[in-house]
Amino acid sequence: MLISIYMIRYLNAKTKSILLLALFFASFLHGCKKDTDTVGAQFVISRNGYQTLFDTSIVLNAYAVQMDSLITSRLASLAIGSINDPELGTSKATIVTQFSLPGNGFSWGTGITKLDSCHLQLRFRTLVNTTGTVFKDYYGDPNAIHTLKVYLLQEDLSKDSLYYSTRKFKSNLVEMGAWTGKFNFIDSTTIKLGSETIIIPPHIKIPMNQVFQTLLYGAEARGEFASQTTFKAAFKGFVISDETSYAPGEGSIAYIRLNSDISAVTAYYGDSLAVDFPILGGTNGIDAAYNFYEQKDRPADLVQTAFKGMHRDTGYLQPLGGTKLRVELPSIFNVLNNPKIAINGATLVFTTLEGKNNSTYTLPLTLALVNSDSLGKNAFLRDQITETSAYYGGKLNGSSYSFNIVRHLQNLLIQYKNGSNVNYGMHLIVPADNPLTAERVLLNTKKNAGTFKLKLTYTVIK
Repeated sequence: MLISIYMIRYLNAKTKSILLLALFFASFLHGCKKDTDTVGAQFVISRNGYQTLFDTSIVLNAYAVQMDSLITSRLASLAIGSINDPELGTSKATIVTQFSLPGNGFSWGTGITKLDSCHLQLRFRTLVNTTGTVFKDYYGDPNAIHTLKVYLLQEDLSKDSLYYSTRKFKSNLVEMGAWTGKFNFIDSTTIKLGSETIIIPPHIKIPMNQVFQTLLYGAEARGEFASQTTFKAAFKGFVISDETSYAPGEGSIAYIRLNSDISAVTAYYGDSLAVDFPILGGTNGIDAAYNFYEQKDRPADLVQTAFKGMHRDTGYLQPLGGTKLRVELPSIFNVLNNPKIAINGATLVFTTLEGKNNSTYTLPLTLALVNSDSLGKNAFLRDQITETSAYYGGKLNGSSYSFNIVRHLQNLLIQYKNGSNVNYGMHLIVPADNPLTAERVLLNTKKNAGTFKLKLTYTVIK
C-alpha cells in the first residue's frame, strides 16, 4: 500500500493518529482478498470516519497495437513453424543459427573420400514446469504437415551481439536440406553405429543434400577445420525456414532447444562412423542464434496506432512479433481528483472471449501487464518489479487474468499532483520467454460487460 508523502507532510498530529487506524482497516481489507462490495465499505467508514470508496466504473480503452521488436538471441528455446490463425492471420518463426566444429584440428581420417549422409537435428524443448508437469512442445495442430528447408547464412554473426525478432537475415537461398512431415513429439529414435545402439529423444531430422555434403567434406582440405574461427568464417550458419502454405485454421509452431546433446549437424562416414557438428546456441551457448518472426494476412483493421487508436470490444494478443493490447485510463484523474486520496486496492481484470479457444488454440498460462513509455514502447510496471509474482498476478484463473496495480496508479497520482502527467497507458502481452509460447489470446473487452474492468478501492482522507 502506498500513501503519498506529500499527503503526510500536511497532516497534523491528530490526523496522523487517525491515519494509522485507516491503514489498519485498509490492510484488513487487502488481507481478506475480497472486493469491498463484499466486505462492506460502510463498515470501514463507520469505524474510521473516512470515506472509503469502491469503484468499477473507471473508463478503460483497449485496442491492439504492433508488438515491440524482441531480442531473441537470448531465449532459452526458439520457435520453428507456421500457423494460419483464422482471427489473426499467418504467424511464422524462422531459426537463424551458427553451428560449431567438433574440435580444433578435426579430421575425417585416412581412407575417407566422401560423406555417406548428413542430417541436421533439432531437439524439441521438453521443458518441465515447476509443478512437475511437462509443457507442450507445440502450439496449433500437432498433425499438421510441415515443409522445412535449410539455407546457408551469408553473413557473420557474433555471440556477443543482440539480435532482434525483426532482423532480416542474408542468404543466397540455395537449398542445402529439406524435410516434409509431421512433428513427432513422442517417439524417440534408435540408431546403430557398429555395435553401439544410441537412443535419441524426439527431434526433427532434416536430410542435408549432396551439395552440402560435398561442401562440408571438402572443408578439411581447404583448411577450414583448423579452428572455430576459420570454420565459422567459411560456414557462417543456417537459415531454417518453414515454407508450408496453410489455409486458415491449419499449421503449428514447435519449440526447439538448440543447446543440447542432440541439436547438431550429424555426418556419417567411413565404416559406421559419425561425428556431430554441435549447435550450441541459446542462453549459455557459444553459437549465435536468433528467431526471425513474420506476420502475414493480418486483418486490415486489427492493428492500430498507439495513442491514436479507438476502443475495440475484442482484445487481440499474439506473441512471436504479433500484437499487444494497449490499455488506456483516459479519465483516471477525473476520478482521483481529490488531493487527499490513498489508493488501497487496484485490480485490473481481463476475461477471455468465449468460444475462441479450444484444444488447438490453447490459452497461455501467464500474461504480463507492463507500462508504456511516452513513445508507446514497453516499460516495467512498478508493481511488476517491486512486488511478488503472487501479488502482481497474471496467471490464468478459469477464464480470466488479473493484475494488482496499486503502486502504478499511486505513482501516476503523485506525479500528476506534482505537475507531471505520465499516464501513458499500459500494455498486456504474452511473455516472450519462460516459457516461450506461440499461444494467442482473444479477450472480451466490451465496456460495461463486467469482463474488462478496474476494481479500485481508495480512501478519502478528511
